[in-house]
Amino acid sequence: MSRMSGPAPFDHLVVLMLENRSFDNLFGYLYESDAPRHFLPEGDPVFRGVAGRDDLANDDGGNPPRRYPVRKAPWQKQSDMYAPYPNAGEFYTPNINRQIYGHDEVSGDVRQLPTTDLMGGFVQDYVRVVEESKKWDGNVEASPEVLQQVMDCFPPEAVPVMSTLARSFAVSDAWFASVPTSTWPNRSFAHSGTSRGRIVNKPTTEWALHHDQPTIFERLSEKLGRDAWRVYGEETHLASLTWLLHSPLRHHRYKHAFRRFKHFEEDCAKGTLPAYSFLEPRSLMNPNDMHPPFWLHPHVASSVLAGEVFIQEVYDAVRKGKHWDRTLLVITFDEHGGLHDHVVPPLGATPPDDPPVPGDEGFRFDRFGLRVPTVFVSPCIEPGTVVRSPTDVPFDHTSIIKTLCERWDLPGLTGRDRAAPSFAHVLTLDEGAVRRDAPPVQARPYEKLPEPKAHESPLSHLGHQVVELSSAVAGAAAPFCKSTGEAIKHLLHHGTQP
Repeated sequence: MSRMSGPAPFDHLVVLMLENRSFDNLFGYLYESDAPRHFLPEGDPVFRGVAGRDDLANDDGGNPPRRYPVRKAPWQKQSDMYAPYPNAGEFYTPNINRQIYGHDEVSGDVRQLPTTDLMGGFVQDYVRVVEESKKWDGNVEASPEVLQQVMDCFPPEAVPVMSTLARSFAVSDAWFASVPTSTWPNRSFAHSGTSRGRIVNKPTTEWALHHDQPTIFERLSEKLGRDAWRVYGEETHLASLTWLLHSPLRHHRYKHAFRRFKHFEEDCAKGTLPAYSFLEPRSLMNPNDMHPPFWLHPHVASSVLAGEVFIQEVYDAVRKGKHWDRTLLVITFDEHGGLHDHVVPPLGATPPDDPPVPGDEGFRFDRFGLRVPTVFVSPCIEPGTVVRSPTDVPFDHTSIIKTLCERWDLPGLTGRDRAAPSFAHVLTLDEGAVRRDAPPVQARPYEKLPEPKAHESPLSHLGHQVVELSSAVAGAAAPFCKSTGEAIKHLLHHGTQP
């Protein structure tokens, strides 16, 4: 392998952040019948999946306990790709503490954390999540078939787009969420290097009014000018989470930077991508964010297949674009969504804030969240690559900030992103060896619902939170919206879209 010295050989970084899948869930069997060709850095040539492992299991805590092994998930029917349903637990307390440590509450001092029997509480947590789900879906039962879902891992043929890209380019088996909790804190870390002490999605007023910390977007604008970055998404005109979570971005000077996904495709084709593009999937109507479904209502069920279609659209736009040879595409997930992963999250994370900001529930921001699937796509990447941090600090979402800062010589934002490793070393091919192939991918068949039907769908929990956050930004009372259509009307009426 030939390595480039100096600046990373890309002019355009594109990041797609999806929702709530663990590494094991999507990539545990990625290299079942063969092995990767390259490991970066060298030294540990073992892919950290689950293939061939018969020692990975959880029990349900019953008397006697029932054992649930890691296994290949059913996948051949369209309905298989809705799993898991109900949606698994994703909050710091009690869900993730139980999943990792077997206890609902643990010490904020990492020196006092349990050190044995780790990663064994996923099924136990899911038992109570299923019971809680009966409040809105009385048809669910904590049967063995239902509980097995959090331990199941899709084989490569179930997710051909993600699997093909991971094997044709590079995958990291050591990228962790920034915080062991849910969506908003992790998305906040991805662009500002901190969540200002928050480890939950509430209170919405706190997120809407007090998260005014600098972001990497402003750093890019200051250095590279007005068109340095853009956020693209089909729901950007309704409710961009990036726009809602970071108050500095709601200034009118950045309004032009929030665009529809069709504009991303046009910018790829015309060669007008900015230095940094951040892609947001659909989460409200016809979701394609890969989040497990909040309902199994026929008008709303969220499918992994919808996410695969979206990833193919993103990849096709990039590889057919004018500057494919100078573009690095990263596909990752905000957090693991309560799905089993067998690798214990690392300790030793650098707390982001100086002076320290007290964390919710005693959390000190000195340990990472669970592993999430992360794929790197570029013609400067050799096929069959597995990439990890080149330092003792693992990849987390702030590696996005670090890589941008290194590429464009920007100052860091917080202690966390300054300590984070860059992933630019995944680009190992120099100009004379840039690949001329761009392997095609083909998603499995999936059709989204026509818009009138999609408007009838019950609003998801995430949708309710978006309405609450949007209302807080607008200084309005949040209504109760029963359907997705009602939520869309509210979002359009209040004009909180960028």
